[in-house]
Amino acid sequence: MKIKTIGILGGLGPETTAEFYLNLVRMATAQTRPPACIWSLPLNLKKESEYISTGKHLAYYFSLLKQGAEALEKAGCERLVIPCNTVHEFHSRLAKAVNVPVTNLIEVVGGEINRRGWKKVFLMATSRTLKTRLYQKILLGSGIETVIPASQDQSKLDRLVQGLLGEKASTTHQEFLEKMVSRSKSQHIVLGCTDLQLLFPASASVVDSMHTLAAYTAQQIKI
Repeated sequence: MKIKTIGILGGLGPETTAEFYLNLVRMATAQTRPPACIWSLPLNLKKESEYISTGKHLAYYFSLLKQGAEALEKAGCERLVIPCNTVHEFHSRLAKAVNVPVTNLIEVVGGEINRRGWKKVFLMATSRTLKTRLYQKILLGSGIETVIPASQDQSKLDRLVQGLLGEKASTTHQEFLEKMVSRSKSQHIVLGCTDLQLLFPASASVVDSMHTLAAYTAQQIKI
């Protein structure tokens, strides 16, 4: 059985990239740890914040993603993954820029939601992910209704994702997320931002995009 080398286009953010790598190793390892390379994007933090909230700096983001993808391809990676939902608005352009497959995280998560047979979900994601309707388009095609946070909650969620609300382990953050979910009146939750796995664990009622991508990638390595 051939083991593929996986290229992880990360740094969006670093903690989640590290967690994704550790999850991938745990899921894929049998007798040998899987080969993987990580390229961490050298993001300007102010531009990152503005992109997440308002969609600015699109050319800047694509340039960094393309540079990283090309570097990983040159390093010998045979499949690329990006453990970040928001930048998947660039997926089709990025896939054309390299000669190796680039996994579409949104499609992978949509497949997992379909597998569970859910018909209505509460989507927690960045404002940019919601505006580009990455998930809404995929889920609507399968007849799945998407509920999103109220505008005030969404603004706070963006700040939390950007790490502007203090310690990630704060019980205040956990209480905010739980109350937001309660207000949604939805039994099924989609963590459409990979950073949220640091606060909100996957479960029978929660699809975590980071965990789902790691599980999918672990299977791809073995093909």
